[in-house]
Amino acid sequence: MLKKIISAVIAITLVMGMCSCSENSSSEPASTPTAASQSPAAELTQPGVSPTANYAFVENTSTDKLDEKFVSGMNSFSVELFKASVASDLSDGKNVLVSPESVAFALGMVQNGADKETLRQMQNVLCKDVDQETFNKNMNRLMTMAKAANKEGCKLNIANSVWVRDRNDITPTQQFTKTCKELYDAELFKSPFDDEAVKQVNSWVNEKTDKMIPDIIDKFDDDDVMYLINCVAFDSKWEKKYEEEQVEENETFTNEKGERVKCTMLSSKESVYVSNDRAKGFIKNYKGGKYSFMAVLPNEGTDVKDYVSSMTADEFAKLYSDRAEDKVVTKMPEFKYDHSLELSESLRKMGMTEAFSNAADFSKLLEDIETYIGKVLHKTHIELGANGTKAAAATAVEVRAKGEISARKEVILDRPFVYAIMDNESGLPVFMGTVCDPTAE
Repeated sequence: MLKKIISAVIAITLVMGMCSCSENSSSEPASTPTAASQSPAAELTQPGVSPTANYAFVENTSTDKLDEKFVSGMNSFSVELFKASVASDLSDGKNVLVSPESVAFALGMVQNGADKETLRQMQNVLCKDVDQETFNKNMNRLMTMAKAANKEGCKLNIANSVWVRDRNDITPTQQFTKTCKELYDAELFKSPFDDEAVKQVNSWVNEKTDKMIPDIIDKFDDDDVMYLINCVAFDSKWEKKYEEEQVEENETFTNEKGERVKCTMLSSKESVYVSNDRAKGFIKNYKGGKYSFMAVLPNEGTDVKDYVSSMTADEFAKLYSDRAEDKVVTKMPEFKYDHSLELSESLRKMGMTEAFSNAADFSKLLEDIETYIGKVLHKTHIELGANGTKAAAATAVEVRAKGEISARKEVILDRPFVYAIMDNESGLPVFMGTVCDPTAE
């Protein structure tokens, strides 16, 4: 029966009508997908199939600043996630890059399906001392602020989506889908979770990251019931770009292994200096002034991996807040690289243990199916050059069913059928009949 159901719906992708943060998709009309080559962001117009049909993204356009506890909690999460997730690669002398904001958006959506101890642990790791409602509202505010600040030469696009295995017995709860739509502007897709669906997920990620991250998953496992995905794409020019004479080729850079390598250096005089007793650096603004690049150089003789491992959230926040206007001569290399991580072990170390175990309580996520988080996949990309910076991140949270998921038995009376009115005491039929046409009187 299950094979018949899947084969019947394998070409259908259900999308909740929404407004994406991507500039490319915001003006495209909705359409019904009929082939894999069509965009997964098309809207299925059949009535009654969309559990979020009556919900729409609600921008938090308040002029109030972000909640102070939220900012403090997110800063702590950002630094601790960075420390926990890059330690191994730093020890190997690799370039690393994490987008804490992307991870927070993906896990923030999942958090709305959690309850009891699972929820408490997720709240404590994501944004300590901040309740779920405050967290959601401030994440919504982050999206609204980013969208409002986008302009030519400087943009930060944020996109969220929820992918649900297309089976009649796998249904997100109304409250979960409502929150994801209204506060996270999430697109909701129903998908057969087959090889073609992998292509559709990766196509969505590729589009939302401006083609900087072409894929995030390579297959669906049999017990996968949901994926929650965030994409962040940053593309900004420098406020003061590097002129031709400031681009110095064939310069020397000593890498983590002590080897001297050749690179292109960007030379400039900046006006914002940062320092403490362990490091020094500078800040360079991007066009429009909303975003900036902060470089931090550990003191001579301090290994970068040791510096990162001992970094605290307070130290990092103070380094930025204590920035001072001062003339500073700078040089930094052009660079471009990709980085991939699986974050489940890092998040466990940070205290989010129950969410990854059979003890997980995600009872507010799906109707009647017990689930836990399997993996948290994270990919990043960055290009920094004389004109500006491009960066992207994608985070995918894999949600699995506990144990084997079997198809729920179902009886859909959509063709002629027999019925009876029974005497339960005697076990005999009082009435028996058939319905061949329910519209006939």
